[in-house]
Amino acid sequence: MVVTAAEYQARDRISTTVAPQNTVRVLHIVENLNHQAVETWLLRVLRGAANDYPHVQWTFFCALGRKGSLDDEARQLGADVIHSRYDVGDKRRFLLSLREVMKEGRYDVLHCHHDIMSAVYLAASAGLPFRKRIVHVHNTSLSLPTPSRIKADLVRGPMRQVCLRVADQIVGISKEALESMIGKRIRQPERHQVVHYAVDTLRFANPVGNAEVLRRDLGLASATKILLFVGRLVEYKNPSFVVEILEHVAKVEPGVVAVFAGAGDKRDELRELARRKSLSDRIRLLGFREDVPELMLLSDLLVWPSLEDPKEGLGLGIVEAQAAGLPVLMSRSVPDEAIVVPELVRVLPLANGSKAWADAALEILRRPRPSRQRSREQVESSSFSMSEGVKNIIALYNGLASDR
Repeated sequence: MVVTAAEYQARDRISTTVAPQNTVRVLHIVENLNHQAVETWLLRVLRGAANDYPHVQWTFFCALGRKGSLDDEARQLGADVIHSRYDVGDKRRFLLSLREVMKEGRYDVLHCHHDIMSAVYLAASAGLPFRKRIVHVHNTSLSLPTPSRIKADLVRGPMRQVCLRVADQIVGISKEALESMIGKRIRQPERHQVVHYAVDTLRFANPVGNAEVLRRDLGLASATKILLFVGRLVEYKNPSFVVEILEHVAKVEPGVVAVFAGAGDKRDELRELARRKSLSDRIRLLGFREDVPELMLLSDLLVWPSLEDPKEGLGLGIVEAQAAGLPVLMSRSVPDEAIVVPELVRVLPLANGSKAWADAALEILRRPRPSRQRSREQVESSSFSMSEGVKNIIALYNGLASDR
């Protein structure tokens, strides 16, 4: 059941009377607890922190007023989930409602996950006794939810200034994400930090099924090589480029297909492009999948052709592929920080064209793969490990225990 602000307020007034003295109350503002990269990562961190850091009490305020598929899991892990009663476009009522939640919740930390849009949430918190306000930057584009480019250009600068002046801490998921907000200024260690996403490497230890069964389920021959695309089927992810690559590959290696794991508005366009190139029998459009680790473990190459300007905030799928020991062919859209196992990753500019990408893909498919176990261990020992990811998030809240 969705917790309304009123229901939450009543429950919170009771719970605060028995809360431990060292409790740190954190209000995370997110879009919706569905399977987006940010929210999925937060659930991973919550899962990892639930036992070791019980003094941190998590509340998710979802800007979208509808139930998310991860709501129940968040509650089972001890978090509260509140859905906005008003659309963000209903600015006055949205802000007043959010402010009321902030006041009644008596939070120690405001942790905003909407990049430059966080300025709106910071404004709602004006004058309230938060001990820390954090703006977490997950992308480099600093985009705004408006179809009007003129309006976006007009308000982007002022909203960025609000974030820079009001936030106590600005955190980026990569150096490039952080710099998209703070610029090239000298970083202040106490205010500006990079905290990488945490990857649950256990999910990439061993496949549940096997390669032959996967291919049979997809209607493919057992010896088929799979070029895997993971991500939303949208313009900036550039999925049509994979079909162009496949066109060249198929002329040399007929036993290669492209498998797309993701949903988006380019699905029909991809299907039509494959039909025009006589490749319909060589692509599989799977839609959204929750078994991406399994797909990575059983595929042959991850193709990541995202547009290069602006760059991805991080490219978590690149790190996950390395945890699975899956070779990667990617554009310059991903920060260098995401390359943890260099021998698995080939970077190629999009400007080189689909033929050069096809040649690179064929070369990778023909060469021996590094040890899957060793690749996973390298990710586990990096800043992307679950232990490091959880520790680094909790460190943002250190010294902020509530005395209320």
